[in-house]
Parts: sequence; structure tokens; C-alpha cells
Amino acid sequence: MPLPLLQRLHRWRLSPRASPPVRGDDIASADAVRAACTVPRLRAEPWYVDSVTIDGTRVSVAGWSMPVDDRAPAEGWFTINGRAFDRIAYPLPRDDVGAVFWQREGSALCGFHCEIDDVADPYPTGMMEIRRVVASTPRIERGRDSWFIPDPARHASLPDEDRRFRVIGDRDARGFLVSGATDYQRIDRVIVDVAGRHLHEFAHVLDWGVGCGRIARHFPAAHAQALTGCDIDRDNVDWCAANLPGTFAASRLLPPLPFDDASFDAVYGVSVFTHMREPMQLAWLAELARVMRPGGFLVTTTHGETAIEFSRLPPPDYRQMRERVAREGLVVTGNNTQLDGHADHEGEYVNVYHSIDYVQRTWSRHFDVLHIVPGLILHHDLVVMRKP
Repeated sequence: MPLPLLQRLHRWRLSPRASPPVRGDDIASADAVRAACTVPRLRAEPWYVDSVTIDGTRVSVAGWSMPVDDRAPAEGWFTINGRAFDRIAYPLPRDDVGAVFWQREGSALCGFHCEIDDVADPYPTGMMEIRRVVASTPRIERGRDSWFIPDPARHASLPDEDRRFRVIGDRDARGFLVSGATDYQRIDRVIVDVAGRHLHEFAHVLDWGVGCGRIARHFPAAHAQALTGCDIDRDNVDWCAANLPGTFAASRLLPPLPFDDASFDAVYGVSVFTHMREPMQLAWLAELARVMRPGGFLVTTTHGETAIEFSRLPPPDYRQMRERVAREGLVVTGNNTQLDGHADHEGEYVNVYHSIDYVQRTWSRHFDVLHIVPGLILHHDLVVMRKP
């Protein structure tokens, strides 16, 4: 079975560092820490759709999802476009997942394989939705229970591998499409929940850190006049301008943005604050407040507790990192080289963890922090804010 997500995690910055050989007493200590850190459920239970196979009208879906209930829901554990599958095998052994999420009880028994025989149109409105059915998910977090697979026929024009790599740290075209579609839909569902309207229904929307349009390409083309994207990677911005509907502009490492005061009533930014030291982060919070209208919404991501759970750290390092982030609030863990040679970041492009307390305490200087939604964007938490 293909393991695209776990392979990427092994290559990404979240992969473990090489460790020296350990002694017997160290192993015993690590085992004790492992036992102390093991929990029945994670704060945001992860899951992933590894593969979708379409054979005529039959659709097969495989992946993994942490088991959270003892009895199957009436519609089954998983659905496709709101329909029940004809056959579901779940849970199945997945030792690879168990090795990553060792701190979660039962994580090695989480695989699933689903089939449905008669699907005339697997991509209604251009998108397939695979949902896991978890009744206990809070309303604001329900987007996390769906993955969205766009119709590849509608996305024949993609940025090349190098451009994709600078955005997601991987060259996989399917992962680029699925993650972009899923992130857009999940953000949109949160916006509907807090604002009562879809993202494309705002008059002026900014994709801050647009890259090569991983998320922006899923903004409805009929409303493209509302969308503006900006990024410090000028080459990627130029690609967006030449290939995607909307308006795109290059920005700089430091504020200001090339926009007037109060230009936008909705702003989203995925994997931007996850790469800033504190002084730059504070400067950008003030700048985003400048370009936003009063009452406007800002949604952006952080690496918090969920990202540490994805980090593949051995038990002692895992516990130490959790304690350090809780104690310090903002922790820089190292440099990120994905933009090297493509954007002038002056060594300021780093990897950062945030605690919930830090975000609520510090970011509230400029915005009302409404929600911090754990794991909404895979290993990212989503911070939902409103400008007073």
C-alpha cells in the first residue's frame, strides 16, 4: 500500500534527528517516558487518505484513521460524497502509523479500505469528499473529518516540481492538489461557522503567502475578482499571475505589504507564522492589522501540540519539546532551507512552535483570538481571529 504522507513526514523537517547508540539503562528510561506520555486519544486525531482508485463506476479508498469509537455509526465509519460505502474493512493493522504516533494507544490498528460499486460521478462540483464519521467532533473542528480530492482533469496545468517543493517540501503532484483542496475547504468551513458566509463571498480576500497557488487555485474562479495573493517568492507569484484567476503581487521579507490600509475583509495564511522568529512575527501581526478592515477575519496556522505529535521524536525528546514549548511559548527549532536561492529571506526563514497560551496572550494585541482549532490543517493548528 502506498504511504505518501508518512514518506513525506520522513523527509520533511518533522523527521527525527540521528541519535547516538543508547545504553540499556537509557532504554529503560525511554520506555518509562513512553509509558508516561501514552494517551487514549490525541488532541486532534489524525487521519489520511492514502489512495483513491476509480475503476469504471467502482471507487476504492484506502488510508488510516485513529479508532475513536467501539461501534460503527449507522452510515458506516466513512462516507464518499455523503454516501455510505458498500464495503468497509476497518480497523486494519498499520504498524507504520503506530511507529509515528507511538504516544497514542491503538494507533497501529487504524488502517481502512472502503469500496462502493456504483458512483456515476465521483467528482460532483469538481471535488470528491471522503469523510470519517465522528459524532463527538466539535462543530468548529468538523472540517478536519473530511479530505477533498479534486478532479485531476480540471487541474491539468500545475506548477513544476521545484515550485511545488518550495511550497510543501515535496514534489508529489497528487499531494499538492489534495492538500490544497482540503486546506481550502476546511478553512472555508471554519469561516462559514464564525462569519456566516463562505470565503469567496467576502469582497476582498488576501492569500498571504500564496506560493504557487496551492490553495488559491481552489478559490472559485467565478469570484476571482475578490482574490489577491502575495508572496516573497517572486517566481511563484509570477507563475500564479500567468496561470490562475485573481490578482497576484510580490511582497518582501519585512512589512509593509503593497496594499493600502483596510484593503481586505478576510485574510488567510497557511505555513507563514510557522517560519518567523518573534520580532518578525510581531511586525507582521501589526501589518496584517493595518491592511484589514475592522471586523475582518484573519485565519492562519501555527505548529503547536499537534505538530509535536507528528514530529517522530523519540519519547524523551518528545516530552522535552512539549515542556519547552509550554514553558517558553515560542520555540525556534532550526533553519528552513526550502526557499534558499529563490527568495531573499536573510536567514530569517526558520521553523517555529507556538503554544496556545502564547498565541492567545501575544496575538490578542492586534486581534480578537476567537478559536485555535487543533490539527485542522494536518499537523498545523488554525488560529481564527477578528480585527476589532
